[in-house]
Amino acid sequence: MNTESNKKEPQFWKGDPSDGFATGLVAGFIIGLINICSFNIPWLGRICFIAIWLVMGTQPRFKDTRTPEEIAKDKEEQDQKFEEIREQAKAREAERQATKEQKREVKMQKNELKLQKNQLKIQKHQLKNRNKIKCPKCRSTNVQPLGVHKKGFSVGKAVGGTILVGGAGSLAGFAGNNSKKTDFVCMNCGKQFKR
Repeated sequence: MNTESNKKEPQFWKGDPSDGFATGLVAGFIIGLINICSFNIPWLGRICFIAIWLVMGTQPRFKDTRTPEEIAKDKEEQDQKFEEIREQAKAREAERQATKEQKREVKMQKNELKLQKNQLKIQKHQLKNRNKIKCPKCRSTNVQPLGVHKKGFSVGKAVGGTILVGGAGSLAGFAGNNSKKTDFVCMNCGKQFKR
């Protein structure tokens, strides 16, 4: 009985003649213009128009013979497949985001290490320059010593020399007394100073 109902029902629907006519007309017009400009094949545009109209107008689209339950079941299966595909796409996107975040973190750590190294270099440079003598006027470190600063007459030496040696010991007061200060000159601005 099921086979008889299948024989009686049409197996396919016909195509859409109006869309076929419109598409064929536009395609035939364009192909006809190209033909006139280059090929010169007689009736080429009209032949294309008729061929497109016939193919689109009578192209069979087979009728769906499934029951409504089968259609609903197939739709559910399709929906499940689409959902699985969406979940897989979301999982891939999450993995990509995680790898991007990891790469960003690695880059940030590298940048932090570079900053720390640069700061250490700056601190070392500052420590080296801290001990260097700088010009009080232009703050240049291009400074050269002129000589150790010497005091003139020392009363303490004169008294000590007089007591120990006698009258000639007072001459010991004129002996230069080395101090901790040194004369420097800046090679940039010429300023002389003591340190």
